[in-house]
Amino acid sequence: MKRLLEIEFLKLFTYAGFWVPASFWAVLYVFCLFISTQININFPGLDSKTFFIFPNLWNTTTWLASWFNLLLAIMIMIFICNEFSFRTFRQHVIDGLSRNELFLAKVALMLVFAVAGVAFVIILTFVTGLFFNTSETWSQLFDTLYLPVVYFVQAFAYMSLAMMISLLLKNTAISIITFILYFFPIEPIIRNFFPDKILFFFPMKVISNLTPAPDVFHISTQTQFYTTINGQVTNSEPAVVPFNIPLWENTLVALGYIAIFLTISWYVLKKKKL
Repeated sequence: MKRLLEIEFLKLFTYAGFWVPASFWAVLYVFCLFISTQININFPGLDSKTFFIFPNLWNTTTWLASWFNLLLAIMIMIFICNEFSFRTFRQHVIDGLSRNELFLAKVALMLVFAVAGVAFVIILTFVTGLFFNTSETWSQLFDTLYLPVVYFVQAFAYMSLAMMISLLLKNTAISIITFILYFFPIEPIIRNFFPDKILFFFPMKVISNLTPAPDVFHISTQTQFYTTINGQVTNSEPAVVPFNIPLWENTLVALGYIAIFLTISWYVLKKKKL
């Protein structure tokens, strides 16, 4: 496995198609996180600064990072499609690598990308935490520490889907367009024809739900309060409570989709003409 990764990195480190989207990912994520910390929303019942203290901070940073997973997928699609364009796959087989090794090399590379992404998110979370947290909130550091792990699953899932599409289509532009169009609007349109209990199990819905938005965006699903004429405060539930599935179950379904994407990718690479 070490030898396979060394081969992949030798190709990547001299290729601008890797460094450009990777740099965009890092720069845009840092920029958006910084801008988010500068936004001050403060009215009764809501203070935006609460999203930058533990344990809420993990939710905020992983959700923001999920916006840029498309760039990780694009990196994989560019890299794999170029293997076909430049006949690199064929040359590797001529040089003695098996198709299984070609597949494992790409899976290992995606794991490295996902680990690097999680490490970057964790570092920035700690840096952000230094500016907004007190000793009391630092004590809640580990309450939602599972969220970076869930983000790792999400990033790897997007890249697994990207690899499957790339191996099927073998063309960079067509692969990227197909990926984006399936993300929106194709799957959302298809989901409209299914009830909630089914639409929440579509691939993109499952994967995107791994990093839910901070609670401020779900205020409408919480209990609503109002005061009657005589001053008595009562509460009322929202008119519609949306169906959702627990995060652990969502993660298991996402892992199932990853297995499907990788299995199809392995089969296509095994049978496809290089």
